[in-house]
Amino acid sequence: MTEKDNFAGVTFPDVTDKYERILVIGDIHGNFDRLLSVYRKAKWRPQEDLLILLGDYVDRGPESGRSLRWAMEMSEKENTVVLRGNHEQMMLAYYLLEGDADIWLPNGGDKTKRDMEKWQEKDPDALKKALKFIAARPLYHCLRHSGRDYMFVHAGINPWRSFAEQTSEHFLWIREEFYRNYTGRVQIVAGHTPTQYLFGAFGAEVAPVRLDNNIILMDTGSFLPRGRISCMDVLSGRFWQSDE
Repeated sequence: MTEKDNFAGVTFPDVTDKYERILVIGDIHGNFDRLLSVYRKAKWRPQEDLLILLGDYVDRGPESGRSLRWAMEMSEKENTVVLRGNHEQMMLAYYLLEGDADIWLPNGGDKTKRDMEKWQEKDPDALKKALKFIAARPLYHCLRHSGRDYMFVHAGINPWRSFAEQTSEHFLWIREEFYRNYTGRVQIVAGHTPTQYLFGAFGAEVAPVRLDNNIILMDTGSFLPRGRISCMDVLSGRFWQSDE
């Protein structure tokens, strides 16, 4: 299937005259201090820049509740796009859809669950607010800047299917099938797969990866040894990384 088939019927609003930078932050996974360090380095300017968060605010790290609250606060600000990740999806399934606890809790959900219980002690409606926020998160965001089309998504797309045939499973979970086989002209910016896994550099300090097939991977292993949270201006290619 060609790229034209992948994105047939998809609208790419032109934001060329609206934003000087498009800043994208990869997977956070409860590492709030690292999040703040990269956010401050990037110096987001709300009136001039678009900020896009790729999901996975919760699980594995020490401050999932705090990271989720930050994402909730950011979603209410001007010129921000806050996407849903597969870890938010697992959390939603656990609480609302009677999802299997064997999936979410061992994948860092146990830490998030404890954080939510502490949060609820202070605010009885905390869980309700968090789940409402997650359910409202878009799965992707498309735009055009300076004549180039971009799609921002947590995991990727199925390269063999049209856009109308894509499912939440693809947007939130796909890995190798996406980044090994996508051949489209649309620049897809995704997280989900730590770049350490791609090149056998597990545990090493790595940067966002720009693949030859119009893919940028932004998950730099925030929860891994010596991992980072990364932020990139996709227009210029400049990026910043969190402190350890």
